[in-house]
Amino acid sequence: MPELLTSLDIVNQSFKKSLRGYDTAEVDEFLDNVAEALQAYNKKNKELEQELAAKQESLAEYDRMKDVLHEALLMAQKSADDRVKSAREQANKILEDARAEAEAMRRDTAEEVKRLRAGVEQIRNIRDMYAQEFRGMLAKFDNQLTQSINASQLRGAVEAVLEDAPKDEAESPAESQNQPEGQEQKNSRKDLEAAYGLLGVNPEDLIGKQD
Repeated sequence: MPELLTSLDIVNQSFKKSLRGYDTAEVDEFLDNVAEALQAYNKKNKELEQELAAKQESLAEYDRMKDVLHEALLMAQKSADDRVKSAREQANKILEDARAEAEAMRRDTAEEVKRLRAGVEQIRNIRDMYAQEFRGMLAKFDNQLTQSINASQLRGAVEAVLEDAPKDEAESPAESQNQPEGQEQKNSRKDLEAAYGLLGVNPEDLIGKQD
């Protein structure tokens, strides 16, 4: 690769003179113009190099900022992911706790309903038992009352028959047995015996109780 010329090299460049050669003044003028142009190009090149260096520095700064932003973005993304994960875990925990609490409430409610039903059934059984005992007591009391009323009526009937029966203090027992009964007395005695038979009562026991 040939050595690069500078504007000073062009200005100081000299040529040998020969017959029928170029005009020396024109050559010198051209070389001066070339030197000026080259100097301007060099200046512009340096400016461009400086600008390029500045751009590269800015680009490097941008790269550093990009790395920082990328790192910040990664951290923000990680933080967001962590927050989302934490929020999701917290939501799942709340949901699990709510489900567990609901299940516990359901079990407690079922146990309470079962206990109440058992209590109601026990109360019904006690009610039925007392109702049955009460009905038995009423039936027994009604039977006793009926027997008492019937016994009282029988006593009244016996007393009425005994009062209406003819009495003769002068007659002996043998004569009383041999004396024929009147038709009305026979009918009264038959009615009384029929009443005794229907009620299943021994008239002698009843008379004994009356005495």
